[in-house]
Amino acid sequence: MNQEKINDLLHKVMDIKQDTQQVLDEISSMESAYEEQTGREQALEREVADLKAKLVEDIPNMPTIPKDVAIAIFREGIKEGVCNVCDELDNSDTIEIQESAYTGGFEVSFSRYVDLTDHVDTDWMRSKVGRYEEESAIIGLRGLCETKGFECRIHGIDEKKTPKIH
Repeated sequence: MNQEKINDLLHKVMDIKQDTQQVLDEISSMESAYEEQTGREQALEREVADLKAKLVEDIPNMPTIPKDVAIAIFREGIKEGVCNVCDELDNSDTIEIQESAYTGGFEVSFSRYVDLTDHVDTDWMRSKVGRYEEESAIIGLRGLCETKGFECRIHGIDEKKTPKIH
């Protein structure tokens, strides 16, 4: 009978040992999964930090010009350009307009000299240039900021919103 009890106890000990090994294996597997998850989290945290750093690098740090100064520069630039064109027009009294095309096997040509003094009032152009309303100047500046990629920002016209980094 003692032998039976000893064998019975031995089987129970073997079962407990097997159950303990299963628990140890599960704990080891959970630790491996935890380390793997922690490694992924650390990799994601590094990636988030890199993306935030890139975002901060992409924020323009160009100088901001006051809107009134930008409008004054715009008006002066337009005035200078129109005055230069008017000077060129004043230096020539006429312009020749020519056009020719082939139609149905025939060449059709047109040529005419136009007296510019009859059609272009350069004094009037000079007197009106540079007198843009603020809204018109802002529209022109906004277009320049978008298409020409100014190396500066104009306060209230082309400022980019600074993203909030949490």
